[in-house]
Amino acid sequence: MRNISGGLKRPYLPTVLRVSLAIFLLISSAAILYTTAQNFLAVQMLSTRTLESTALALSSSAESALRATGNVAGEEIREIFSDRVVAYALIAGKDGKVLFHTNPRLVGSDLSGEGNQEWPSTTASGRRIKLLTGLPAYEFNYILHHPDGTAELLRLVLYTTPADRIVSDARKMWWTVGAILTLLWIAGIMLERVFTRHLRLQREFELRNQLAFIGQMTAVLAHEIRNALGSIKGYVQWVHEKLEKPDPKKEGLSVVLRGVERIESLINDLLRFSRKEQYRIEPLDPVYLIREVINSSGPSWKGKVQLEAKPGTRATGDREKLYQVFLNAIRNAVQSMEGDGDLRIEVSADARWVKIRIKDTGPGIPVEEVPRLFTPFYTTKTDGTGLGLAYSKKVVEGMGGRISLTNREGRAGAVLTIQLPKTREG
Repeated sequence: MRNISGGLKRPYLPTVLRVSLAIFLLISSAAILYTTAQNFLAVQMLSTRTLESTALALSSSAESALRATGNVAGEEIREIFSDRVVAYALIAGKDGKVLFHTNPRLVGSDLSGEGNQEWPSTTASGRRIKLLTGLPAYEFNYILHHPDGTAELLRLVLYTTPADRIVSDARKMWWTVGAILTLLWIAGIMLERVFTRHLRLQREFELRNQLAFIGQMTAVLAHEIRNALGSIKGYVQWVHEKLEKPDPKKEGLSVVLRGVERIESLINDLLRFSRKEQYRIEPLDPVYLIREVINSSGPSWKGKVQLEAKPGTRATGDREKLYQVFLNAIRNAVQSMEGDGDLRIEVSADARWVKIRIKDTGPGIPVEEVPRLFTPFYTTKTDGTGLGLAYSKKVVEGMGGRISLTNREGRAGAVLTIQLPKTREG
């Protein structure tokens, strides 16, 4: 038994796995997002520096040509600014008069027609702007210094389409990163599901082996005890019948007989639990079985019973074994309410399962006891064997169903949920 109860600690392994996997995924996602953000910022900075370098190179070439020729409106200057990347360029004096413009009609105009009329405070400076046409551009201001000490303003405006295309391509990385992260999380969740399922199957396999060993050992012991107990019971009954009622020994023998009957009941439970079950699976009406159980055990109970079910709900299972499961479940619920309360039984169905919920208004289950409820020989009752729920779990799962016992939400009491495969129509 130590191995069975000790195995209950293993359900915590999936929790550790989930936490570890979640931490790994979060750290990995944060690292990928941070790296992508840094790369994107680097691309943005690189595109701006590319524009600045292009503007600076053109400005330096213009300054060299101007010093060589001394002619602001010379062909050398115009040829330098004929590059396709140049939106327009101008050279203006200190008085704001335009001395050169790539549009010859604007030569002689004033800088007041420009959005930025002020001279830059540094030798070279740039900023992003929008042209009147709505296109994005890069404005670069450069101070041209002449050998005679005079200075003129070179304003160079470049199209940013090539640089913006690089940034746009870099922005598409976010979609790729998003897809990668999505796949990463999907793979992580699938890994967690597979590993958790593996652990669950491994626990179930170990538990089956342990229960099979216990079953074999129990069956042998139970048969031997029953044989010996039969002799004891027969002799005690014979003596009990021979004694007259006034004899005080007769009451003592009655106590012995009740104890023997109690042991017989325990042995029957042990044999029923330990035997290898054979199932006769057939379509059945669980509501009909539940009504049979209520009619057989309900009259001695003073509480209220409510049965809510959708007509025509059909499930598959073994009729006799399900009757025993429902009988154990309803008896446990009634005993937990100690003679009075509300017993509510709900039967519903979805596309795959027929669900039977048996709800009581008893004290509920201590949280620390929940993981051990279906463990063989574990019970919270003073006169319980701890085999009722274990047997119910064994046969329900043997019929392809599921069973669970939890506390009710928002109120006192427990709810036993039994799920049976739904009958396929047609």
